[in-house]
Amino acid sequence: NIAGFVFADFPYVDDNCDMKVADLFTVAIDLDTKRFVKAKLDCETITAKEAVTLLWYNTIAAQHVKLHAMANWGVNVDDSLKGANDFLRRNSVVTAMYNFFGYTSFNGFLKIWAKQGLVSDGWTKPNAPLVQSFNHGIKSNILQHVGIEELAKYSRFVKFAIQVRSIFLYEFQKHKGLFPGVDGEALFVGTVLHSLDHTFMEWNLKDALYLDTSDNRFGKMAEIGQVVKVGFVSDVDGLYFHKRFKNSGHPFYDTVYKKAAKIDKLLADTMDTCIIK
Repeated sequence: NIAGFVFADFPYVDDNCDMKVADLFTVAIDLDTKRFVKAKLDCETITAKEAVTLLWYNTIAAQHVKLHAMANWGVNVDDSLKGANDFLRRNSVVTAMYNFFGYTSFNGFLKIWAKQGLVSDGWTKPNAPLVQSFNHGIKSNILQHVGIEELAKYSRFVKFAIQVRSIFLYEFQKHKGLFPGVDGEALFVGTVLHSLDHTFMEWNLKDALYLDTSDNRFGKMAEIGQVVKVGFVSDVDGLYFHKRFKNSGHPFYDTVYKKAAKIDKLLADTMDTCIIK
């Protein structure tokens, strides 16, 4: 019972810190045992460890950025919301701020990290290979993915996401007056899906050192991957405001949470009302 996961126009960074695009990256997974079977980058067979580095880099540099980009249509920072709809405005400001941090500011940290020996100097090149990867991922858009339902009985994440999306959009229509200028699908992506992506990134890669920086072909991507894993995946501590669906005190988020918790409470507990990591 093997599932094939196929990535066309797959961006990666080589050992010279130059972004390249493979025609095809494929990974085969045994759905019953949830174990790696094989993987290929174009016509070249790669190991499970190499595949993890490629998938991790693709997640942070080409896929996760799409969630951030789409979330921009799920916000409203207009001053008219002050006092009248403070919860929406605060969530919107935080999301917009973090999107700025992630796309515009993040690349500026690379020179400091290179001096500290955390990443190679090549990441600071004028052509900005990391930003090139971001842009490639964003411009490649989101492919049609109706077949994802076939994975629901094998994947906790897929099952939860599909069911909660229906709940979310139904409740959004009922509470739409509380979200002026906000697109429901974008809000779902920027809250539920974004939160789940971080949660499973944290759960699926227990140790950042599993990403092999000594690999002759993919080690540069492992460098960035390690930094992101230890510094940008887990919850941010010390926040002075509430950012979970659970106990939000907001009729929409509270209703969605209660229904989502009946499907999978642990995953429902991770859902954030804004992008805050």
